[in-house]
Amino acid sequence: KKDGSFRLSAGRGPQTRGDAISTSTTAGDKNLWILKPTNNNRGNGIRVFKSLLAIDDHLKRKPAGSQVVVQKYIERPLLYKGRKFDIRVLVLVDNNMQVYVYRDAYLRTSTTEYDIDNVQDLFIHLTNYAVQKKKKKKGEKRERELEEDEIDEDEEEPQEEGNNLSLAELSAHIAEVYDGVIDSTHVMNRINEIVVTVMLSVWKRLNPLREKNTFEVFGWDFLLDEEFNVWLIEVNTNPYIGCSSGLLRSIFTGMLEGAARKCLDPYFPPPPGFNKEDVPDVPGADLWDKVYPPESKKSAAS
Repeated sequence: KKDGSFRLSAGRGPQTRGDAISTSTTAGDKNLWILKPTNNNRGNGIRVFKSLLAIDDHLKRKPAGSQVVVQKYIERPLLYKGRKFDIRVLVLVDNNMQVYVYRDAYLRTSTTEYDIDNVQDLFIHLTNYAVQKKKKKKGEKRERELEEDEIDEDEEEPQEEGNNLSLAELSAHIAEVYDGVIDSTHVMNRINEIVVTVMLSVWKRLNPLREKNTFEVFGWDFLLDEEFNVWLIEVNTNPYIGCSSGLLRSIFTGMLEGAARKCLDPYFPPPPGFNKEDVPDVPGADLWDKVYPPESKKSAAS
């Protein structure tokens, strides 16, 4: 649509992720696959393979009962200055089973130029900060974890602080390199649709014990391909909220304050004599957008 929003097709289009990938040229023709353990985080145990036979050989060396997720690798991702990135989106499910998406999503960039033929170098393929901060400094033979103030050093072109970018910077990049074919609003509209679709698919599995007064913030990772399709990579519990950059410090401060206001404040009323105006404003606390359930026409009109 001209306003950048999307509509889910009611026709007989691709019904599964596999169907969608099989009709997309950006999946590539090199038959690359990415394997992820189901019980790890921070990029641990993730590998990229060039064939299903290589995956089978890898799994035969793992302990019996190991569980993994195998996904078709999107071989032609949209790049930022020649490097891969993904988009981390924070999603809140509150105690009333309402779903919110935090408007200030952010990009996580890799430190190494994209090379589809090199599947061994995870600094190319994984954008996790826990992985990228361990990149070997030039001249060092041994890999070591870098201090946060070392991340941008020794690069031919200075990289982003903490390897993070804002959505505004993504829009500026697309405007400059791709003549503004889409912008971040366009991307977030599609992401919101995907969040609702996925949440509805697992609705009965959320809070199966029906415990009261619970809420959770999830970290959803999305990828843009070079045709500007939006792909869901994975959904994470216990997402990273460390302040590895000034951008993340700003985002997480507002995000956590807003989540607390929605999920905790209703159960802890202010003491007598409390003046709400005395509480300092926290930028970004109001950026949680409810995406499900949809507002009724009556409440929307009022």
